[in-house]
Amino acid sequence: MAESKGNGIVILGKYSLMKEGVSRVLQANGFRILTSISNIERLKSRPRIHKVLFLIVHASDDFSLIVSEIELLKEQYPEAHVAVVAEHFGLAEPPLAFKAGAIGYLVNAVSCDAFVKSIELLMLGEAIFPPTFSSCAPTAEKPRRRSKDDPAALPDDEKASLCAASETVATPLLSPRETAILRCLIEGDSNKFIARKIGITEATVKAHVKAILRKIRVQNRTQAAIWGMNNALLLQPANSNALFMPATAENA
Repeated sequence: MAESKGNGIVILGKYSLMKEGVSRVLQANGFRILTSISNIERLKSRPRIHKVLFLIVHASDDFSLIVSEIELLKEQYPEAHVAVVAEHFGLAEPPLAFKAGAIGYLVNAVSCDAFVKSIELLMLGEAIFPPTFSSCAPTAEKPRRRSKDDPAALPDDEKASLCAASETVATPLLSPRETAILRCLIEGDSNKFIARKIGITEATVKAHVKAILRKIRVQNRTQAAIWGMNNALLLQPANSNALFMPATAENA
């Protein structure tokens, strides 16, 4: 088993099978699971660890209960990070989770690699939301005064409309080589390591990275990695689990 990552994770939710699946994936990848319970009221003792990641497993239609739980967790554990793992994506849910204090909303449909990387970033305090919500929740920082033109300052109904409109934006077309390099960025590889792994020059890697950043309209490698994880299902070939497989000579 890999070395324990981060301070610890508490899994909350009424759906035992889904909780068990999340727990097994995380434990297999070296995360420390403190407990897995149905709700915060079942937490017998307060975690002594200063910063904990609470993962709320959500598989029902009543997201207001999840919002209430997020607010309660942030009230009792102001330094903790809270994120939602939803069985199905609900368009109105990410803005509500963010407003309540969550720093992440993950859909239980991405690859295990993307899920694990997302958890790593959440434990560091990075915000992870679906791509349709990226303009509404760009950071996990505490709320600050915003101008009227800021999307995050819009009322919930207008914000949902804005996010819905973003779904119509076409996914940028990445070449097989760019897709392979994007996977490497998700894994945190350096340009030098990517060059050795794929068998190209470091200068070529730099050129590909610049092209990727331009195509997906992000500013740096970290944002590109998060974009790649959030868009995993959009980029994955049909009936294939080989997302971001390294490119070969014939498809370079």
